[in-house]
Amino acid sequence: MSKLINLTIDGVNVQAEEGETVLSAAKRINIDIPTLCFLKEVNATGDCRMCVVEIEGRRGFIPSCITGVEEGMKVTTNKPEIEETRKIMLDLLLSAHDKKCLTCVRAGNCELQELAEKFGITEIEYPGEEVKKHIDDKSPIVRDTGKCIMCKRCVSTCKEIQEVSAIDVVRKRF
Repeated sequence: MSKLINLTIDGVNVQAEEGETVLSAAKRINIDIPTLCFLKEVNATGDCRMCVVEIEGRRGFIPSCITGVEEGMKVTTNKPEIEETRKIMLDLLLSAHDKKCLTCVRAGNCELQELAEKFGITEIEYPGEEVKKHIDDKSPIVRDTGKCIMCKRCVSTCKEIQEVSAIDVVRKRF
């Protein structure tokens, strides 16, 4: 039997199992924390920084998808400074995206698009770098590099689910 950890998330007392993440504990009590790179049981890297939270006694904002619960931890998931940080991170991700959402096959069924709408992003504040679009269709995995946001879900799925490790990140933008 796992040890139970007592913590507070947005003023709500929570019991979580030792080894559980802040994101998981928050989801169990219906607190919505946005994510992009997180893919349950496959990818938890904290790279996108959409799931940042404030933890009392720690400097800066912490990615909740890779942070384990601790006894007595006090977590804040929603306040203006956290929301602004998430919005900036999303804007940076979008700045390197090809921005052709209306003609994309995923239009209307896209987590990135949903988050942009949620955060009220209609124009990209940061110019980003020019995306060199390339459709990689030479393998069973078809990838459009113009749509890549460096979430690494495809890399983790290839490694953890397919057990092939055929793809990896070559360089990270911005």
